Amino acid sequence: MNVFPSRYMPCPDCGASLERREKSHDCEPERRLDFVLFQLRDDVAGFEGELAVYLATPRGRFEVFYAERERARRAPESAGETRS
Repeated sequence: MNVFPSRYMPCPDCGASLERREKSHDCEPERRLDFVLFQLRDDVAGFEGELAVYLATPRGRFEVFYAERERARRAPESAGETRS
């Protein structure tokens, strides 16, 4: 039993503190994005760990090598295009 109920509740979409009596609320896009990223922080941290494990495998090392080679191969092309 809650003796002192709060008159504010968080918006489920953006986390903004809203009065219970407030009927409508427009979420600010930037606040909503911050709230969603905050909710996904554990997933993001887990992904970074999984990526590090993958990049340590033979396939992952090849992907890094190939990406570096392709980037180096395309660098002279893009440098030449900017000079024209």
